[in-house]
Amino acid sequence: MVDRNMQRTNRVLPAVVVLLAGLIGCGGSPSFTPEDAAALILEQYPGSDLQIQSVSIDENDRGIASALFNDDVWTFYFRAQENGVHSWVLDAVETDGSYYYLKDLEKIPVTIGLMAEVASALENYKAANGSYPEGNNADVLSVVVPDFNDAEAPSFTDAWDGMLSYESDGANYTMISSGADKIAGTRDDIILHDGQFISVESSGSQGSTP
Repeated sequence: MVDRNMQRTNRVLPAVVVLLAGLIGCGGSPSFTPEDAAALILEQYPGSDLQIQSVSIDENDRGIASALFNDDVWTFYFRAQENGVHSWVLDAVETDGSYYYLKDLEKIPVTIGLMAEVASALENYKAANGSYPEGNNADVLSVVVPDFNDAEAPSFTDAWDGMLSYESDGANYTMISSGADKIAGTRDDIILHDGQFISVESSGSQGSTP
């Protein structure tokens, strides 16, 4: 005769396994995959050249992705949603020793967009006048794009409310945002030279533009 206790055990064990599997699947942080990281990064920077190299979850439950991003090495940091939804959000990045929170990530493309618009206006000015406006400060730009300025107080600022720098000899120009730290010559500078965004190394300073 089969032991009834053994029968109960045989029935209970599969149920326990299913329950544990459900708890493992529902508890803790959500899984974090290269596909998750790539989707969130490209949502922030559509059209970028991205190659995810590795992903992990650290001791603080942050998702971490190392990647080649537009030919530079970046580390992306993600945090799990805290509202009960099992998903990740991009929180910060680290590149060339500089760490940026999401609020700064959002301001980088805004600043790049503004500088690109000014660059377009500069090209129109050069086409009409034969050269770029000469000078060594952003006030010179008021002759190019008056719609960007307050009539009483001309001002060209980036998304961190820092003044853009501008220097031109008429044949070439360089426009610079000092970035989140608002200090010229550091790694987070955003540099536009003759219509092309370049790295800090290319401009002769140390570090690279994030």
